[in-house]
Amino acid sequence: MPLALARWTRRAAPPRPLLARAARGHAERALLRAAREQFLRLQSAWDAADLDALRRLTTEDMFEELAAELPARGPEPNRTEVLALEAHLIAFEAVGPLELASIEFSGVVRESARRGPAPFREVWMLARRPGGEDWRLARQQALM
Repeated sequence: MPLALARWTRRAAPPRPLLARAARGHAERALLRAAREQFLRLQSAWDAADLDALRRLTTEDMFEELAAELPARGPEPNRTEVLALEAHLIAFEAVGPLELASIEFSGVVRESARRGPAPFREVWMLARRPGGEDWRLARQQALM
């Protein structure tokens, strides 16, 4: 490589902190996209009372909580329309063998034709083992 081109290549490369911020931004967008998809899949599984899907989408402890709550919902089918959904990353950390992401979800849902749209705000903790495993719901807390 000619010396002038080598110097230009070195100067044209962005500083490492900028690359790190860009990589974090890309990773955060991908995480939030996956979190929104997870929210919709979990809502659909809950509405259908699909225990197999709920087991795949949650940690064992969370599955046990949800499975115990299902009978209280009653025998009528549940249908939730998610009219608006926002997701914001609150925290991301590695704890032992797991990656944990705390996501604040907010938006508007309609849970029955008899009731109008209602706003909601919740924090979900998602967990996974690094290396491509899907995120699973580990905790959920309603904020309003």
